[in-house]
Amino acid sequence: MRIGKEVRRRRQALDWTLEELGHRSGLSPRYISSLEKDLRDPSLSTIEAVAHALGAEPGELLGVKGVAPPGVLEAARLLHGLPREAHETVLRLVRLLGRRRR
Repeated sequence: MRIGKEVRRRRQALDWTLEELGHRSGLSPRYISSLEKDLRDPSLSTIEAVAHALGAEPGELLGVKGVAPPGVLEAARLLHGLPREAHETVLRLVRLLGRRRR
């Protein structure tokens, strides 16, 4: 799951340090750093905690604009159990479904 760039972009837009986002999300600055570098496959609860801290919807961190369409969070749960190579394919499908609903 590749959400690191979006997390970093939003954190920097708020002019927050890794420590600030870590404090607000309940995660360590080291974990936030590895998340931003896409070295971690975050759980759904982690995505939700980071999104909440950043004032975003979880779907927005996954590349779905606005409120996540039904199924996006369920897809994120499924991603967690899939091999990393499959993540981008599933995320592309979720993005396509999100566009079709508009």
